[in-house]
Amino acid sequence: MSFREELKKTVGPGKPNEEQDVRLVQRLLDRQSARTGIVVPRNGSFDRQTYTAITTFQRRIMHMPFADGIVEPRSATFQQLAMTTGQRLMAGAAGGLRLPYRTGDTKLTDDDYKAAADELCCEVRAIKAVTAVEAPRGAYDEFGRPTILFERHLFHRFTAGRHDRFAPDISNANRGGYGKYAAQYDKLQRAYQLDATAALRAASWGAFQILGDNYAQSGFGTVDLFVTAMCQSIQQQLRAFVAFIKFNATLTQAIQNRNWATFARIYNGSAYKDNHYDTNLQGAYDAATP
Repeated sequence: MSFREELKKTVGPGKPNEEQDVRLVQRLLDRQSARTGIVVPRNGSFDRQTYTAITTFQRRIMHMPFADGIVEPRSATFQQLAMTTGQRLMAGAAGGLRLPYRTGDTKLTDDDYKAAADELCCEVRAIKAVTAVEAPRGAYDEFGRPTILFERHLFHRFTAGRHDRFAPDISNANRGGYGKYAAQYDKLQRAYQLDATAALRAASWGAFQILGDNYAQSGFGTVDLFVTAMCQSIQQQLRAFVAFIKFNATLTQAIQNRNWATFARIYNGSAYKDNHYDTNLQGAYDAATP
């Protein structure tokens, strides 16, 4: 059965927006997220995010001068969505990573924090403590890219050490060697040219520094979709954080009870005490506003 036969009624502002039709359009849009920079939840509801993804696809991919956000069963928009193959995060001429553009906010609002805290049944201050410790410089750098930290020992693990000899600074059995904040994307770019998927998995991303390897626990089907969401907005980063915490019952209980040692051990690994991660979280929690 073709996609054209599956779409029954029109999706868009003021249209029928039947749940199964909206889900289909969202699924097709999701395939295009690396090109549009927008990750669409497949919730069957025609919301603002779905509308924005459609209009962005119409403008950026179809080059429509007047994007209307409407997808009809026999329309050019639907045909293009159904026929166009989704892409990975795009590589540049030299094989380097080209990230999607940011399309949303860089700062969380009080309402954002409250909604996340309600979902996790924890305090707003607890969530603020995590991002204060994980990304003190902010969720994005001066170029609008998600804040990252590249983990060379993980790239070594994901690639079975085959790049260690020629690139020990980005592929090494020993953790550490992070270098300057400004050097992280250079490391990622070089690793991406060697093994794209392993490179994305070996970096931690955004305000909550979620490791790319945890893309599935954070609610994404591929690491590419995860990274696209990290690029899109800090609200997407927060959604990924909530999903990641909820995936692990012990981690959920730890943030609810402010058991920072347990939280740090699961979230940052067994070496958390080397960087006083648990005590830093306690300090950030004490300093945070409700």
